[in-house]
Amino acid sequence: MTILSSLITPKSGPAVNIVNEFFYPENEFYVLDVGGALPIGEYTISLTFTGSLLGHIVGFYKSTYTTPDGEERALATSKFQPTDARRAFPCFDEPNLKATYITTLVHDKKYIALSNMDVESETDIGDDRVKTRFTESVAMSSYLACFIVCDFESKTKTLKSGKPFSVYAPDFQINQTDYALDSGAKITDFFEEYYAVEYPLPKLDMISIPDFSSGAMEHWGLITYRERYMLYDEQESSAANKQRILSVVSHELAHMWFGNIVTMDWWDDLWLNEGFASYVEYIGANHVEPDWQMFDQFVPTDMLYVFGLDQITTSHPIIVELENPDEINEVFDSIPYSKGASVLRMLNNFIGEESFTQGVTKYLEDFKFGTAVSDDLYERIQEAYETNTGDTSINVTRVMHTWTKQMGFPVVTITRTDTELQLEQMWFLVDPNANKSAALYGSDYDYRWEIPFTYQYKSDLSQVHELWMQWDDTDGDVIPFPTSGDDWYLANYEEMNFYRVNYDSDNWQKLSDQLMNDHTVINASDRAGLIDDAFNLGRAEQLNYDVVLDMTLYLEKETEYVPWTVASDNLAWLSEILRFQNIYGLFREYVVKQTTSIYASTGWGTGGAGSHLDRLLRSDIIDLACGHGNQDCLEEAVLQFNTFLSGGDVAPDIRSIVYIYGAQEMVGQDEWDIMWQAYENSQVASEKLRLLYGMAQTRQVWLLSRYLEYTKDENLIRTQDFFSVVTYISDNPVGNPLVWDWVRKNWDYLVDRFGTSNRYLGRLVPSITDFYSTELKLQEMQDFFEKYPDGGAGERGRKQALERVRTNINWVNKNVGVIEDWLMRNM
Repeated sequence: MTILSSLITPKSGPAVNIVNEFFYPENEFYVLDVGGALPIGEYTISLTFTGSLLGHIVGFYKSTYTTPDGEERALATSKFQPTDARRAFPCFDEPNLKATYITTLVHDKKYIALSNMDVESETDIGDDRVKTRFTESVAMSSYLACFIVCDFESKTKTLKSGKPFSVYAPDFQINQTDYALDSGAKITDFFEEYYAVEYPLPKLDMISIPDFSSGAMEHWGLITYRERYMLYDEQESSAANKQRILSVVSHELAHMWFGNIVTMDWWDDLWLNEGFASYVEYIGANHVEPDWQMFDQFVPTDMLYVFGLDQITTSHPIIVELENPDEINEVFDSIPYSKGASVLRMLNNFIGEESFTQGVTKYLEDFKFGTAVSDDLYERIQEAYETNTGDTSINVTRVMHTWTKQMGFPVVTITRTDTELQLEQMWFLVDPNANKSAALYGSDYDYRWEIPFTYQYKSDLSQVHELWMQWDDTDGDVIPFPTSGDDWYLANYEEMNFYRVNYDSDNWQKLSDQLMNDHTVINASDRAGLIDDAFNLGRAEQLNYDVVLDMTLYLEKETEYVPWTVASDNLAWLSEILRFQNIYGLFREYVVKQTTSIYASTGWGTGGAGSHLDRLLRSDIIDLACGHGNQDCLEEAVLQFNTFLSGGDVAPDIRSIVYIYGAQEMVGQDEWDIMWQAYENSQVASEKLRLLYGMAQTRQVWLLSRYLEYTKDENLIRTQDFFSVVTYISDNPVGNPLVWDWVRKNWDYLVDRFGTSNRYLGRLVPSITDFYSTELKLQEMQDFFEKYPDGGAGERGRKQALERVRTNINWVNKNVGVIEDWLMRNM
């Protein structure tokens, strides 16, 4: 955007003299210098400006799509969060500077115009053009403004409130919007009841965008989506695709209240938007699909996932000071989203659903169309809790500050004596050699937390006990222990709270024995938590790997999705870190052995048999089995892949796996080109993504090299898919060194194309180097960062990458022999 002219006029009197005007790139400011202080009063700033729709997919930009007949069509669309509204029009582009918007779009008659509000008027201005004016918006932040000109078709439902709820997509994809439309309308009606606050705009639209940098964006009244997160084809999309669409739709609709009606005052409180939407998306999704066990799935999908980032010294607090656009872009990681959701889930659990929702409603009412900070939410929840219970012993603000204002989380270590259990909390770091003093952020709480600690005994599993561990109580806590000699204990019931648990060795052994004898005595979420805690405590040298691997022995009897998906993730981590060690073959044999029973029971079938969770489980198990060399699995994958190559149908749930292992086992140029042709011809976003990943798994290095070069051509690989494809190739052990060399060689090109402020560019190197475990690779990374010191929005990511590799090096040196010994004893 280029400013052409500027004018400042007071409410009365002549225009103000502007002595100088200039762009200040460090903070992306445009400065109008009036040579001194202005008298207090009301002024109008008028600016004329011009800009281009080309060259980027943020701000106001051009997107294109191709019809099944090969015709290329264009649309103009926008995406402003967090700091790109300023690319489209001059504005005070900060969340707490809310304004009302009157949008007018001039366009050809063959197109429609969309914006946040409903259409006020359409005027024929001649030359086959129309001027569409929208009604004035409510007060909102600049990043929520949106305007689109396109030739899409729509479908509409009427909400219980009588307002229209519509979806938009190209004509040949409009029937793929049915699931998003139906579920979105149900969720919106539900959220109006859940929040007890009416959706305030006159309409609500959702639209799929062919080129979109994020997954979706909660523009008020006009939510935009990357195609694969909104379009669902019953014949082409998998169960996982369907669940992802439901989750994203629910997340974005949650924002219509948390984020839009009330917005965080500044980006340091981003979690008020994203953490809340990431938590409530499960509530909305469960309302639509109650059989999917969405609340159980929260544990692996969000809580255990974000543990991985938050257990290193280069993490950051949920609430973190931010000053410039690079820092703002950088903070859009899993901490405000998944950790934010996890601590809200914990808050809801210890406060109670009634007090939590009443406090949220009061918060929305008190700050409607305004902005707020975290303490404003805590105060309203506190008030609701005390009113409902009369209990003043819990200080919500005190508790939540320990979880939001310092990074990391604790491990509660439990030591048993004859008659009691002694509890001790400690900052959990996965690297046992981590330099805590080098952490990027200090802590006013000395890395201690207010912990709602819950526990059970085997002798009475119907009773869940609770106590509060205070951050400033350094004496430790003690709880009684039953006298029964065979009793075991289990903490953090249903993984509701954000901490790990370490037990004494006797209790670990009894828990392992219980899982072997009858694992169903322990609920699925807790089984998942035990597996994840054990693996990560092992990495941190707080638990012997004999104990860690003992916890996997029972898996040959496990049949439920949540424990298996957590086990799969942890076994996959071990697989990657052991890939270049001499014991890798032995480890592969063990994984095949432990998955033999579940693989036989889930089978391949048509890929669509069973419940929703059965279908998710089948995909995970086949992936584990094939990925570790189960020959029956690989033969079936090749058979199914040949079916695909010959034009036959492969069930959507297993199609991704078929592409991956088919490509690994047999893809040469001819087969790769068939996959490429299928990618170009597909009109289903989820299918295109599967093919992009499958093509990255060939073991033919020259094909991967050609694929990398394809990413430079936007006619071949859309810009929105660039980082996905490069990362997919790096996931391939044959492709990873190729990508690492390619990225270093092409860094200037990447910076010129995307800019260092692009958070996806900032995450690229960490994703490539995640499993490096040698001093040579560490030195290569350090040399690269020294050569290109401007990390931009990836500055923190670089520090995290170095920390992870140092941790990997130490892990390999200390643990490979121990694991080899265990495998030899248990094969």
